[in-house]
Amino acid sequence: MPVIIRKVVGDRFQNEVDVVRDEWKLREQVEALEAWLKNNPGRLDPAYEWVADIGFCVRPDALGGGPPISRELMRLCLAANLEIYLSEYQGEA
Repeated sequence: MPVIIRKVVGDRFQNEVDVVRDEWKLREQVEALEAWLKNNPGRLDPAYEWVADIGFCVRPDALGGGPPISRELMRLCLAANLEIYLSEYQGEA
């Protein structure tokens, strides 16, 4: 599942950016989103509402934990008016 950034338009979403494709591991997706936001400052107009949809599957070797949602990622999301949606799918990463 890719990480997709979508613009909120009324009660609908409009796909804007595919941050990463064909990656199902949550840690790699969160890291890719943070890197994209760092490398593209101002790309998302904060006058709009944005959603980063992260679709992931549980790792077969998962024992708890997961990627950190760092203060830096939260700061970048706030600056861009971006929320993160986590969408869990069946299957294994």
